[in-house]
Amino acid sequence: MPLRIGNNISAINAARNLNKNSADFTKRIERLSSGLRINRGADDAAGLAVSEGMRSEILGMKQAVQNASQGTSLIQLAEGSLNETSNMLARMRELAVQSSNSTINDSNREGLTAEFNQLIQEVDRIALSTTYNDTVLLTGFGNSVEQSGDLSTALAGFAGATEVGVSGAVPGTYVFTDTSSQDNQITLSVTLDDGTTLSQSIDVGSALDRDNCQNLVATGTTFLANFDRLGVQVTLVGPKVDTSTEALRSTTADSGVGGSFIVAGQAVTLAAGDTLANVASELHTVLTGLTPPGSATYDATLNEIQIDTAGHDVSGDGAAALGLIPANSYVDGRLNGKSIVVTAGIGGSLQVGANDGANNRIEINIGDMRASGNELNLNGLSIANQQSARSTITRIDSAILAVARQRGSLGATQNRLQYTSFNLENAIENLQAAESSIRDADVAEEVSAFTRGQILTQAATAMAAQANALPQTALTLLQ
Repeated sequence: MPLRIGNNISAINAARNLNKNSADFTKRIERLSSGLRINRGADDAAGLAVSEGMRSEILGMKQAVQNASQGTSLIQLAEGSLNETSNMLARMRELAVQSSNSTINDSNREGLTAEFNQLIQEVDRIALSTTYNDTVLLTGFGNSVEQSGDLSTALAGFAGATEVGVSGAVPGTYVFTDTSSQDNQITLSVTLDDGTTLSQSIDVGSALDRDNCQNLVATGTTFLANFDRLGVQVTLVGPKVDTSTEALRSTTADSGVGGSFIVAGQAVTLAAGDTLANVASELHTVLTGLTPPGSATYDATLNEIQIDTAGHDVSGDGAAALGLIPANSYVDGRLNGKSIVVTAGIGGSLQVGANDGANNRIEINIGDMRASGNELNLNGLSIANQQSARSTITRIDSAILAVARQRGSLGATQNRLQYTSFNLENAIENLQAAESSIRDADVAEEVSAFTRGQILTQAATAMAAQANALPQTALTLLQ
């Protein structure tokens, strides 16, 4: 090998290997000191992208567990207040039963009335004072159903639905599909803002009777159609249940023998054998001119006239010729095309997932539990005399049932949140393990590589010193 002093190739080679070994040695020190295999994008670009996404999702899940815990606290607060409301309603019923007895007179009832009225005021006070983080819970919390028949057409009085409850239902317009009058099937669906359609079909055959070739809810009974996957419960009623309705419907194919239809003192003459569509148009003209205004429409699908009397009296042989009966009772097929509008309320949405989307949230719905609210409806109750006390018992029974159902719904949601927390904690554990396998350093492997790098660095340093000494031999030739 020639002896050169212009370029020391051996020294250059030793320096190159020393730099490479030093860089690897430094990397091993960094990984062992940080415990991470990936400390910067250069270490593993793809691995960094994947692990960062996992890290953010894990942090989101951990916060979701806290959200679920806080949601449980909120539910416990509301349910505790409703427990006292239930106790007060039981006492009010006791007072009503006592006042219904003939062994006491109206003077004796004054003391009962005083306590009764105080309890009603306390129901309102508790509802207004039950707050979580300055948010009132018992005056309507979470999503609610529009009660107007113009929006929620299923509640207009012609479909057989008297009440709709929501428990976790997302906001939107829910549409019924009930096309056949013989299949006992009802489908309810809603399209979310992101285009996703949620749908559920239920079989109501077990609750329906067969009468005059029709499947219908039995006379004097009710049936709860529970669309549990959507969080919607619809109360369907049979004939003679919704006696307070102002809705009537025809049961004839045409106007029959005709006659005089009288509403609020105004008469409409119906021609014999006239079509129901023409009759509906004539009646609608008169009804809309009343105060308050009513309406009459012809439903071609069901071939019937649907009349909203707006509280006005209806009489005359023309009304008999149309075979008018109370409209609000369920017959298979009557819900087709009807809708329920669920609107977003204050609060009521728990974020129990790391991402956006309806499946990452649980909706809590608490109705208006004030005495004057539509859930309890205690307005106008009195036990000042025997007759009013007796009618009050039934009203309070309905209020007790409403509170019990609300408490049951809250309890079910609380149990659901517990399982949600368990699932999140399990997901966090598994996702953390996956993130660890990508990002964390394998200490055994890194220590082995560290030892190797340390030895090679020391060896390269020694060889660099030896290589730098080689040109000095050229001096011996000059002596």
